[in-house]
Amino acid sequence: MFFAFGYVGVLVVAEWNGRAARATPDWAQRATLIQVVYLATRISGVGSLLLLGVFGHLFAIAAGYRFASDRWLWVVTALWLLSLATLLLLAIPQAARLASIARVAATGGTVEGWESALARWRFGNVVLSVLYLALLALMVFRWRT
Repeated sequence: MFFAFGYVGVLVVAEWNGRAARATPDWAQRATLIQVVYLATRISGVGSLLLLGVFGHLFAIAAGYRFASDRWLWVVTALWLLSLATLLLLAIPQAARLASIARVAATGGTVEGWESALARWRFGNVVLSVLYLALLALMVFRWRT
């Protein structure tokens, strides 16, 4: 449960700091807020999600679930891997790109690519939130096949 709360906490931090960054016209503040998003997602997000999956699978096996006979475990694993892939391949790279663009803009540079990176990052966050809700539902409503 600790890692589940840690992971959802990272999603909340990313969402609210992202909202604050979009709301401010000051690029230095945006750079700071997006850097917080990037670091939280990269460090706490990946760590919490990885450990959530590992300990979740250990708990499921201890509770008597088996990959050979329980479809529930396959569904949960697929959603977990999809979450991990979305985090590593979409959310983190786009957060890093946004942080880089904001740092350059804070020093008077160009903001080229900000809107497209922001749209992809926001899409990644929506996907991660939906996947988390699905995983939460499956964590509460377990079934046997």
